[in-house]
Amino acid sequence: MVPTGGHQRRCRPVRIYVEFRNHYSFLADSPEVRRLLNSSSLISEQLVQQLHANGVDPLELPQFSVVRPGDLKLHADERVYSVSPLELRLAQQTGQLARGPAVDAARHLADLVPARIGQVLNTAGLADLQPRLESYFGPAFLADQAVFTLADICTHVGIECFAEGRVTLETLLLAPLFRPAGAGTVALVHTVFQEYFAARYLRTAAGREAAGSNAEPILTEQVREFLVHLGAETIPAPPRTLPAATYLVGPSHRLLLRKIEKPVLFDEFPVTVGQYKAFLAAVAEQGCAQWDHPDTPPGHSHEPWQERLRNPEYFTDPVYDNYPANCVNWWSAYAFARFEGKRLPTCVEWEAAARGTDGRLFPWGDGVDLAAVNCADAWSGRPLVTYEVWKQEIDGGRLRDCAPTPVTDHAANLSPFGVHGMSGNVWEWTETVFDGINSAVICGGSYDNPYRAVQTSSKALYLRRGSSNAVGFRCVREVA
Repeated sequence: MVPTGGHQRRCRPVRIYVEFRNHYSFLADSPEVRRLLNSSSLISEQLVQQLHANGVDPLELPQFSVVRPGDLKLHADERVYSVSPLELRLAQQTGQLARGPAVDAARHLADLVPARIGQVLNTAGLADLQPRLESYFGPAFLADQAVFTLADICTHVGIECFAEGRVTLETLLLAPLFRPAGAGTVALVHTVFQEYFAARYLRTAAGREAAGSNAEPILTEQVREFLVHLGAETIPAPPRTLPAATYLVGPSHRLLLRKIEKPVLFDEFPVTVGQYKAFLAAVAEQGCAQWDHPDTPPGHSHEPWQERLRNPEYFTDPVYDNYPANCVNWWSAYAFARFEGKRLPTCVEWEAAARGTDGRLFPWGDGVDLAAVNCADAWSGRPLVTYEVWKQEIDGGRLRDCAPTPVTDHAANLSPFGVHGMSGNVWEWTETVFDGINSAVICGGSYDNPYRAVQTSSKALYLRRGSSNAVGFRCVREVA
């Protein structure tokens, strides 16, 4: 926990330091050490919960932040930077520390790892071998292979890797990228290098399809972060069309590759109150049997659940016509989609359309931008870093004014495929159902959820008969 300035508070600042006595401890590559050295420097939820349990609000600390154990403090032009031992070693090896204030931008692994790879290749005069490294070590990582024989490297990367054509560890020209892993075998000096090669491999649609066609590939959050930084290959498609391809989906602890078999055209915005009122008028005139799901409960009404509406005039006052239709259950969302000659998206289609080809955390990228989304943090005016903090805001009545906003608000809330509002505002029904519990998957989070719950991977289950002010929907049309 490192206070970095601000006014004096009653809390007493605490500093934690970890000394690494072995200068090469950054090479330790066990999962536990790797999590220590390479985990994201986000606020630790466990630590924050402990602070709350002791009556301390972490946000009341002077510019509270938590850095990784072992982070080192660098001073440049009176600015302080926190880097992990791995980042520091790579910055030293590649000469990034000599750039002064530029270290803040250059120290990230997404910049340092390719710089180190390029440095080793250029020194050996083998820069043209990088594509071979990517095409061999990238898929190997996805297949959970981390140890390689020298003969493997000779076969798949080339005899050029070895001086005088002798295949030995001593003659391996790329030795700075490897460490011994047993008799006649080596591994990359740190897993992060192989993760980078995996991200390079996944940049192309062909690479993702090949990886997804095998057994469930090994995907890590670091691979995803590299992929976002690199930028995945764009698949040509008309606006708002999700192309048939393989996409990265799922939460950070369970990343997956899933294939979309057929392209679908997404509605630009969630279904609005005005659109839903047109559907209700058609139902009043023609009935709804031609649009209803075969399993729609008898006597079901497509009228919004009036008792649930926080604003009783939401569906009668024209001022709300451009707001998302809510308090509409799954059966009615299904019927509306049929009414328009469309359907609800599956949860995988929805997530792929929100994330794009690089698997980003939010429709606009990985960056935190409270101005881009209608969520609880934006209404609170401060980051709600844990469930406990969010619950305190609700219990204290400070989120009572949270509500949906017009679907055209938050212009930055735009997915790579041109679909608006896929983060926050209202959860969205999908076609993906669990019949055994009569529930469907909803995606995207809502206006009263904290920022951490409005990611592109955010999902929940909701009873198909359920209606909520925080749940809406949008439709898709299959493209021939």
